[in-house]
Amino acid sequence: MPELPEVEVRLRYLRLMALGRRIERVTVTAPGMIKSSGAAAFVRGLRGRRLAEASRRGKYLIVTLDDGRSLILHFGMGGDLHYYDDPTHKPNYTRIEFLLDGGARLAFTCPRKICRVMLVDDPSTVPALRDMGPEPLDRVFSLARFDRLIAESPRRQIKPLLMDQSKIAGVGNIYADQILFEAAVRPDRRASSLGEEEIRRIHRQTRRVLRRAIPIAAEEDFPRDFLVSLNSGGASCKRCRHAIERKTIGGRTAYFCPGCQK
Repeated sequence: MPELPEVEVRLRYLRLMALGRRIERVTVTAPGMIKSSGAAAFVRGLRGRRLAEASRRGKYLIVTLDDGRSLILHFGMGGDLHYYDDPTHKPNYTRIEFLLDGGARLAFTCPRKICRVMLVDDPSTVPALRDMGPEPLDRVFSLARFDRLIAESPRRQIKPLLMDQSKIAGVGNIYADQILFEAAVRPDRRASSLGEEEIRRIHRQTRRVLRRAIPIAAEEDFPRDFLVSLNSGGASCKRCRHAIERKTIGGRTAYFCPGCQK
């Protein structure tokens, strides 16, 4: 699933390739992905509108139109954006195609049809956005705030806590693993068991790992020293050579090194 770094890359791509363009026509082939209205109303609401501004909130991309409404994209498992001029270059799994002024096209692809798309008057009416926690790369995500978050959830395991979008925006499964690996903390530790230095390391590595990931988020694989690549988990830790363990925590698969993480 695209996490904060991957959605940030998609945001920058849209700003570079399509921002400021006017939507001439919209084609929808997976109407079930549209969560705010029917496909016909969605298409009518976008026709003739200009892509005025774009931003990211957690794992959501928000495009503000020239009439003040917002097109919201959630990329589900593997959703992406593709800009192209030649209609014969339409990518596979295109679920929504935006025909822009001048003949250019922007495709929203989603292999498994589980992406979510909305056209709303105000993003704050979307519960997931309204209730979302702070952006981990913003100044508001201070050590003091993170320390309070830990204190408010003493019984929760640290990995599900990092992935709770109402607590911290944008951290998903893969980067939570990497953050905890870099912080040398097991993903199944209870928040109440963490010491001050461990909390400080997790906070620092949350920001560091996400910042480091943004420049390489569009690539096919992570750096060699990442715990888990995009394609497969490593058989052994690249630092201590201990076998990497796999465990289900909070309903999600976690990879960790029992030699490095305590």
